[in-house]
Amino acid sequence: MKHQWAQPFRLLSPILFAGALATSCRGTGEPAEARSAVPDGEVRMAPDSPQRTSIAVETVRLATERVVATLPAQVVPDEDHTVRVTSPVLGHVTALSVRAGDHVQAGQTLAQLWSPDAAQATSDGAKAFTAWRTTRTALVRATDLYEHKVIAARDLEQARNDEAQAKAEYERTQARSRQLGLGTSGVSDVFVLRAPMSGVVVDRAVNSGSEVRPENGQPLFTISSLDTVWLAVSVPQRDLANVHRGARVRFTTDAAPGSVFDARVSFVSDALDPVNRTATVRAVLPNVDHRLHVQTTGEAQVLATSTVAAVTVPARALITHNTDTVVFIEAAPGRFLRRTVTVGDDDGTTAMITSGLAAGERVVTTGSILLAAQADRPK
Repeated sequence: MKHQWAQPFRLLSPILFAGALATSCRGTGEPAEARSAVPDGEVRMAPDSPQRTSIAVETVRLATERVVATLPAQVVPDEDHTVRVTSPVLGHVTALSVRAGDHVQAGQTLAQLWSPDAAQATSDGAKAFTAWRTTRTALVRATDLYEHKVIAARDLEQARNDEAQAKAEYERTQARSRQLGLGTSGVSDVFVLRAPMSGVVVDRAVNSGSEVRPENGQPLFTISSLDTVWLAVSVPQRDLANVHRGARVRFTTDAAPGSVFDARVSFVSDALDPVNRTATVRAVLPNVDHRLHVQTTGEAQVLATSTVAAVTVPARALITHNTDTVVFIEAAPGRFLRRTVTVGDDDGTTAMITSGLAAGERVVTTGSILLAAQADRPK
């Protein structure tokens, strides 16, 4: 009986195997022979495959710039368009008109002070005007008397000298009042501190009731035009040979996620910090929309320009296969080939390829991992 049951089993086994093979072929939509004909490292996708939407491709390009350093950086005011406002007079702050962060126009009131210096200046102006007016009247009278032979010539000359001196003193007091921004119509102990330029109040170091002294020189307000800002970078001495005026800098920050800001180096310090052996580098950064705030921190990539163009691809296109670095190129629509490449500089954003790719080829930048899984699948 054992021999009789074994024979039917051997007869049915090839039939079951053939059925399973047919089912497998129907599941992929292509014959087994066609699948086995695809070379290793190649992936093919039908035009209507939903996986095609996960693949992004870019053209390989040539570039003459490379990242030579990636360093911490901070946004600081553009000192060429920044003014620190001090008080030219002694006084007490009686009123404040602006706060840090306010936008101001040139001539706008910042603070009001009670000032004995202002009272003295306007009083000197009033007295000088009175003295000049008196000497002018005396000169007119002396001229008339001299013409009628009543006084001598030296008396007329003395009247002219007195009038000239009084006029000079009056003009001096007027110049002083204008310098302080005071009115000239009367005596006043009120001094109004005004904005010398339009911009943003980035700092206010005074409160109502504070006493201010001109000899201290302490800024009461800092006003900066934030249409441009500076990027301050401390560059290690090992990278200084590649940093020069005019070099391009790419700045990224968490304060503006997804944005890259371009700046140009305008200053490289001639002296190193004796402690950390770095040089201060400043780059001018356009900030017309005021998206960047003073003291914002981020990362600056300093780029150097080469005379020889190199093949570059987005760094996200690179993946690892065994011990090799590879990319996938689009040989034809829906046909992708794995290619081993040699990488030069890789700054995390752009990779320089020294061999394995040519300019104009189409490289996969999104979906490489999906293609790698398909390429490694047994054929």
